[in-house]
Amino acid sequence: LIEESLDPGFEKSYTLLIENQETTARTFYLSTRNISDVTENGNPIFAKDINEVTGMELAQWITLSQNEITLEANQKGEVTFVMKLPSDASPGSHFGGVFISIEPPDIENSGAAVSYQVANIISIFVSGDVNETANIRQFSTDKYFYGSKDVDFNLRIDNPGNVLVRPIGPLEIRNMLGQKIETMIFNDTQAAVFPGTDRSYSMSWEGQGLGFGRYEAIVSAVYGEYGGKKTISSTVSFWILPMSIIGPALGALAFILL
Repeated sequence: LIEESLDPGFEKSYTLLIENQETTARTFYLSTRNISDVTENGNPIFAKDINEVTGMELAQWITLSQNEITLEANQKGEVTFVMKLPSDASPGSHFGGVFISIEPPDIENSGAAVSYQVANIISIFVSGDVNETANIRQFSTDKYFYGSKDVDFNLRIDNPGNVLVRPIGPLEIRNMLGQKIETMIFNDTQAAVFPGTDRSYSMSWEGQGLGFGRYEAIVSAVYGEYGGKKTISSTVSFWILPMSIIGPALGALAFILL
């Protein structure tokens, strides 16, 4: 992963280390592509055409020193490339990658060959007037009633801005008396939300001891690298009704009614 903050018009050189892990000599082919979107889990989706306009492209800014390299078995080699930002590069995040494959790009694009590829992910932040914002679109549990302190949380965060955001912060669990009984860290790996998309996060709480009654979960996510720290928060409630308590109570109620 290459992750940099650069100014418009700036030029910088990078070096890739490529290793042939096969038992015979192999020629590898290099090409560049933009990242146009991400999957629900945050995996990059690469544009099929280098000229595809995504609003966050950078493949056109890359000049490779060579388009192929031949390596003997277990041999390592270096390939350099230059990243030159145009003077009018739009502020915000730009994404792409340098691909290494065992088939030439023109054969792969024709559909005549099936091969593997590896990519060096590149994330460039271009300085300027950026829009760094995020919203909690959904914070919920997978159900409303639980029999024990075994609760799954689902959180969806929307990024309408033009830069990556990495929300992180505490998720507090409080009982029906308002007492804080546990605190977890949401998104401790700082998985990012891609600009113009939303991303789902999952967390599980496995509390100790017997629980009963209404509980609240409060998430407070902090983000912001370029315009100061910002906080977004949301609350969800749920009930814990263990059968070890509910069962005898229902039995006593039935006996009284009878």
